[in-house]
Order: sequence, then structure tokens, then C-alpha cells
Amino acid sequence: MDASDTAILGVSLVVAGTALAAVIAAGALFGFDESALRPFALLAAEPFAWIVVAALVVAAVGNAYIG
Repeated sequence: MDASDTAILGVSLVVAGTALAAVIAAGALFGFDESALRPFALLAAEPFAWIVVAALVVAAVGNAYIG
């Protein structure tokens, strides 16, 4: 992996971390009433974050493969 691959992968990890932190924060704000997995269910219900992360990972892998 060169510098651009590392940058794209780093951005995707930052986006994934931000999405995960937002879900945990939402669970903390609105309560973990049903179970500890409720914030992850919220993340699963919002696929936009996963689409962005997947697109960035595909771009990093594709760039590394082509290069």
C-alpha cells in the first residue's frame, strides 16, 4: 500500500469510528433500556454510514489492486 491507499483506509476507519461513537452516544443519551446491543441495532438501521465506509474500503482495496 502506498500513501494514497493508507490515506483512504485511514479516512474509512475514521468514518467508521465516528459512526460507532455516534451510536454509542445515542445509546447513552436515550438509554440502554432493552439491551446493550441496542446502539448497534440503531447503527444497523442506518445503512448510510455503512455505505460510506464500504465505499471507502472498496476504493482503498481497488486502488491497491490497480497499483
